[in-house]
Amino acid sequence: MSLRPNGGGALGMLNGTMPRWQERVEANPVADFVDYCLRGVGQVVFMNNPVTGLLILVGMFIASTWLGTAAIIGLVVSTLVGILLGMDRALIRAGLFGFNGILVGAGLSLFLAPEWDWVVIVWIVLVSGFSSILMATLATLFATWNVPPFTLPFNFATLIFLVAALQLANGQLGPLVNPDAVGAVGAEIETTLRATETGGDVGNLEGWANAVMRGISQLFFANSLVAGSLIIVGIAVASRIAAGFALVGSAVGMLTGLALGADGVAIYNGLWGFNSFDACLAIGGVFYVLTYRSAALAVACAVATAVLFGAIAAFLVPWGLPALTLPFCFGTLAFTIMKYTTKKLIPVEPEDITTPEEHLRRHRAAKAAARDGSGAQTQPA
Repeated sequence: MSLRPNGGGALGMLNGTMPRWQERVEANPVADFVDYCLRGVGQVVFMNNPVTGLLILVGMFIASTWLGTAAIIGLVVSTLVGILLGMDRALIRAGLFGFNGILVGAGLSLFLAPEWDWVVIVWIVLVSGFSSILMATLATLFATWNVPPFTLPFNFATLIFLVAALQLANGQLGPLVNPDAVGAVGAEIETTLRATETGGDVGNLEGWANAVMRGISQLFFANSLVAGSLIIVGIAVASRIAAGFALVGSAVGMLTGLALGADGVAIYNGLWGFNSFDACLAIGGVFYVLTYRSAALAVACAVATAVLFGAIAAFLVPWGLPALTLPFCFGTLAFTIMKYTTKKLIPVEPEDITTPEEHLRRHRAAKAAARDGSGAQTQPA
């Protein structure tokens, strides 16, 4: 996850991690807290950038007002819990105690019924807060391998609650969580997220473009071309390389689903793309310096993540539970922990992560310094 600032570039103050903006808002507690939260939204796609977060939120509200509202509730609560528990303020400021909460809020807005119900809102508050506790715990555990827990806190908190809610009188589940709906895997996978009954032909370019953009939006539980477009624009504000790999990853996930003969409606609605796009983005320049090897590895990770989606979704069908972002977590963890097994890749340590462009700049500067024999240490701009 992006921790250190990186400014400048073609988009000026909006580029990278916007350190100058962060310095300005630190003096105002309210503006500072809003900045924490917006960066938390961006951190779902590894972008420590408030404009990225703002554009993603706008896309979520366009897809559904209830979705956007529930997401904000989860985001604010999880961030506040991090503050109240006295977690590292630098991590909170970078949004690392908000990104799991926004996914919890968005997910429960879909899986619980009815919309705008106060009981649902209470559950969103409680589960989002629990995700921050899990974040602290899992971050400590995963420090052994020097990798972050990604969105595992969101997955664990949400799935634990959904399993418990099957037995709770005050936790009414929506129709998408149905343990009795055991059937063919291809037909069932489409119900794992916000897949509407929108059909579509995935055998032509228009269908492919729909699948790719909906795959981008489905990471945030939206099924919207407009939301997907806004998310890509938001990622591109911080990093054009990351935006490119997001599109590639969603396309690879879609193509993997087609190659496996998955249900066409699920593919069209982006359900085979959202895990793959985030995984591809993570490996393609975020956790490794971008080279032709890491680019190829990113595509391989996107394929593996799509296969994992099919497997995990099939495994959870008898319980009527969604795969969420477990495929992304398991796939990306496998491809990041392997950094210790090869010298052909250039890993970026979690505490040094900013943007793919900045990682390239630092790597090239370090190589130039080594050639010059200066041994000078470069610092982010």
